[in-house]
Amino acid sequence: MASDHRLDELIRAMSPPKGTRLWFGGASPVGCLRGVTVEVAARRLAPDRHSIWEFALHIAYWKYAVRRVIEDLPTGSFPRSPSNWPKAPETASEKEWREDRALLRSEHEALVQSVQRFEPRRLDDQAPGSGAYRYIDLMHGAIMHDAYHVGQIQLVKRLFAERSVTA
Repeated sequence: MASDHRLDELIRAMSPPKGTRLWFGGASPVGCLRGVTVEVAARRLAPDRHSIWEFALHIAYWKYAVRRVIEDLPTGSFPRSPSNWPKAPETASEKEWREDRALLRSEHEALVQSVQRFEPRRLDDQAPGSGAYRYIDLMHGAIMHDAYHVGQIQLVKRLFAERSVTA
């Protein structure tokens, strides 16, 4: 464990121990996609709304973006485009959906590992290229970003389930 309780809590919130739930009581970004079919993942509530698939890729990107700042990595290495809101494939396949869920899982694990390796004494340092944000702000932001978009995914899943029952 880290030598700063704040870092310990960040790690716990990003990756709770087996058998415990996240602080907001919901699923993790990876967990909330269990059982989501390729058809549901690619579907939109309306033409101008994001799909579950796009939410998943967006979450993966921001995990990458925070890790990139923490580790001082060069920009431009996220594998999907456009990077912030990557588009789901036009003709979605189960293979592509599985690959993009794996991308989210790998970015999540990479961010957790990056935070686990982070020097606690640097938590309050300003993160380069982030404006006035400290490293701890970026880490908290990643956690809140997950909670926000996981809530959206859960809501969209429920709306689709209700529509299929009433249709």
